[in-house]
Amino acid sequence: MNPDYLPAIGASLRVLAGYATWREVTDQTLDEIAAELDRARAAVAGARGKRTANTCLQHPGGPVDPTSQNGCLFCGPSFRRPSTPVPEDSTPADVLAVYDEHGHDAAAERFGPHAVTKALALRNRRPNTRPGLPAPQPNEESDTHR
Repeated sequence: MNPDYLPAIGASLRVLAGYATWREVTDQTLDEIAAELDRARAAVAGARGKRTANTCLQHPGGPVDPTSQNGCLFCGPSFRRPSTPVPEDSTPADVLAVYDEHGHDAAAERFGPHAVTKALALRNRRPNTRPGLPAPQPNEESDTHR
């Protein structure tokens, strides 16, 4: 049995118990009850399966990595390899200067891959220098024909 599904089963049962006190039941209410019963059945079917070693919230059914904190093969590398911190005194202009002079690898080694990616994205961004469009002027001809 997989106990991970017990909260979902309990929630479905509480919702279904709430319908017991209703006096008037419409077709829409019956549809809601049927949908909740389907969710409860799916949770019970999941509880019948064996428990996975993966406790990842992003990839609950994903492959298992026994060396990772949460057992997720997809998230494991991000736990093992934290990103390089960006030096606080650097600006995208500094990063681009090193990038242009020494190349991508030197800039990534000095500032980290995130800073290089951000600087390159900012370099390719066009500034928004277009003036706003003027407000539409009323057309006198169309106003007189109304």
